[in-house]
Amino acid sequence: MVALLEEANLHSDAAERRRLLTFVTAGGGFAGAETTGAINDFVREAVRYYPDLNPELIRVVVIHPGKFLLPELGEELGNYAERKLRERKVDVIKGVRVASYDGSLVTLTDGTSIPAATLVWTAGVKPSPVIATLPCQKEHGRLVVSEYLAVTGVPGLWAAGDCAAVPVLNTEKFHPPTAQHGLREGLVVAKNIAAVVLDRPLKSFTFTTLGQLASIGRRTGVAMVFGVKFSGFFAWCFWRTVYLMKLPRLQKKLRVMVGWTLDLFFSRDIEQMITLRDVEALSDLAGRIRARAKQSALDTSTQTAITRL
Repeated sequence: MVALLEEANLHSDAAERRRLLTFVTAGGGFAGAETTGAINDFVREAVRYYPDLNPELIRVVVIHPGKFLLPELGEELGNYAERKLRERKVDVIKGVRVASYDGSLVTLTDGTSIPAATLVWTAGVKPSPVIATLPCQKEHGRLVVSEYLAVTGVPGLWAAGDCAAVPVLNTEKFHPPTAQHGLREGLVVAKNIAAVVLDRPLKSFTFTTLGQLASIGRRTGVAMVFGVKFSGFFAWCFWRTVYLMKLPRLQKKLRVMVGWTLDLFFSRDIEQMITLRDVEALSDLAGRIRARAKQSALDTSTQTAITRL
């Protein structure tokens, strides 16, 4: 995003600047809402370091096919999240999907087009293509397993996490492929494999979602914990506390906690990390520039020789 701000600052054409500063997120679930809020906060805070850029050129869009955002949390919290995002100048487009993207233009299923240099895809995930060729029973691309996480019809094969369709006991539903489910499924699989080796009884997988949390930017969150729904600053603090507790080692927890505390009182530092991919991209760009300059010099010398003749 810093690179896009830098590039937009070099252009004088308003339309090109607007395209570079348009960020579209496909999907309004947890990942989509959190990503949209984070992008909007960062870009609108960073643009003040670019006096030549008008903040009105920035456009952040979230596209969701449903009737309300965050369907996992229900309509009430979904509408609250939408209202807060709109207050922060985020465009929320509902009832349509992204049909195509060519790198500069996002086309929606209703025919609407949005010029944008960035498209973030959060509209669902699919299992690893490795399992696509397996001759096993599948549900939406995931391997159907028993309550013991053994793949149906294939003795000795087990599955857990995103690649497994894990049934909820005594229902026709499946557990969602979330982290809190996947971690516990992995433990059950390990114990059941050991039980098979040791000829012991297998353990069925049973788990009830503890809660779901989402940050929608600028110290605002939404949450549902043990069926209780709440939102606002307290939900955001609770979201941060939960993830802080999940970090390994006390040293890491203290570092993050100090950083988050300072963030409450001071603006964040804007910086860009140069990765190996960035170096490779710059090398490719330099190579194209050298090739273009060499070709231009060759064309000039050829034209000069023709003129002399």
